[in-house]
Amino acid sequence: MKLFNNLNDHIGFHARVRGDMMMASDSVKSLNYGEAWDYINTIAAHIQSGGISKGDRVAILAKNSVDNLCVFLACARIGAVVVGLNYRLAPAEVEFIASNADVEMLFFDKEFDELRGEYLRSKPCVCLDSAEPAPLLENWLQSPANLNEVEINGDDILFQMYTSGTTGLPKGVLVSHYNVLANTYQAPMTTGVGGRVGEVALVIAPTFHAVGLVGSLLGVIYGGSMIIHRDYDPVGMIETLAKERISTVAVIPVMLQFSLAMVPNIKDYDFSALHSINYGASPISETLLQQGMEAFGCDFIQGYGQTESTMALTFLTAEDHKKALAGRPELLRSCGRAVFGTEVKIVGDDGQELPLGEIGEIVAKGPQVMQGYWKNPEATAKTVADGWLHTGDAGRMDEEGYIYIQDRVKDMIISGGENIYPAEIENVLMAHSQIQDVSIIGVPDQKWGEIPLAVIVSGGQPELSAEELIEFCRGKLAGYKIPRKVEYLDALPRNPTGKVLKKDIRVMMAEKYPPIA
Repeated sequence: MKLFNNLNDHIGFHARVRGDMMMASDSVKSLNYGEAWDYINTIAAHIQSGGISKGDRVAILAKNSVDNLCVFLACARIGAVVVGLNYRLAPAEVEFIASNADVEMLFFDKEFDELRGEYLRSKPCVCLDSAEPAPLLENWLQSPANLNEVEINGDDILFQMYTSGTTGLPKGVLVSHYNVLANTYQAPMTTGVGGRVGEVALVIAPTFHAVGLVGSLLGVIYGGSMIIHRDYDPVGMIETLAKERISTVAVIPVMLQFSLAMVPNIKDYDFSALHSINYGASPISETLLQQGMEAFGCDFIQGYGQTESTMALTFLTAEDHKKALAGRPELLRSCGRAVFGTEVKIVGDDGQELPLGEIGEIVAKGPQVMQGYWKNPEATAKTVADGWLHTGDAGRMDEEGYIYIQDRVKDMIISGGENIYPAEIENVLMAHSQIQDVSIIGVPDQKWGEIPLAVIVSGGQPELSAEELIEFCRGKLAGYKIPRKVEYLDALPRNPTGKVLKKDIRVMMAEKYPPIA
């Protein structure tokens, strides 16, 4: 057997040597490693008995739970590829992903039954939290089933996670066992902080996102324990950090902002077990960092990456954050330096590396780079060229190797930690009879960091109100993608080839939507 060959080797090892140690716990169920390994094998055997083989796609449409995690690990056990479905999407979006992925089986929470379209309803379904409208997982496992061992290699696909692109259609990112193992080794090598036996992590981020999923896998790879929250609760997060003696948690800055605002007596809580808070999706302000470090008394670490890089490409370490507060505040605008075993550089339109300080596209090469896009060789070849992942983000690098993101080449908007691609929204809005032309840009927002703004050309038609626009988008787009603000122009600025100049639109809107202080 090759060392570090697949995820399953790690869980099986922990079950043998520390079977009595708690692996994961939520409000319903708690399993130690020994119990979890038996449970995972039982689920895996039943999935196999349903006709699922290595390489088949199994979808999960559910909130965080011990059962959700164990179903994922059961699929990994037999080589089935998990497709995590974002329950915040509209039914049509879920249906597209499920059919595009060739999903053969679904595990879901009852509250998301309405998201199951015709395609998913035609497949075998198991409910994680109810005996209807499909068999309850617990009951489904009662019949006898035998597990057939399957050889799993490092380059076998572990999960297929969908991310939107400039075309507006989601693409299935193929992430292998080795991609995940590599990135979970790179993170502690770079930050000096990693999963340890006996430590307890709080899992809040949804596992249909890379941060939540890979963060959870990091815990089981290193033999740590996890407290799993179904949803993010500002007060519940604070209480759990203290009561459960949590060692580490991954959040987005807006979560910290909410929690600090909702718990005025935060000084009364004991966070002495907490050694680090990891955050991503957006930079942290100096004020929020100071408030957080004062309240929690722990280190802060920022990660930057994307689904195509499994999780992390760079880290702004705890030492970097301390430097920022000690006279180098500009570091807080950086996303850090390349992780161990990864090259990062800035290139121009011709693909050639640019001098330090010049702005170009951020590209990276390392063992965490995806295996490609599902059934999309053209997009794969464009995104990963000669081993280099083209992130679509524009940035610069300083003489110390710190990366500063300047803009998004793909015009992606990050709102509350969710990635939003303008083309997807524009495609929906262009179907409205009162919209002649439209461009979506991100504008600053105090609560979410960024929100989409619809800049519309009506072409002489009556102008739509924000309320009318929201109603038109309802059911066609996930709620967080729907523009809540609307502006009108006589015409969108375009270059000679007809491409909309979003940069010019941002300049036009800058006075009305200034940066958040």
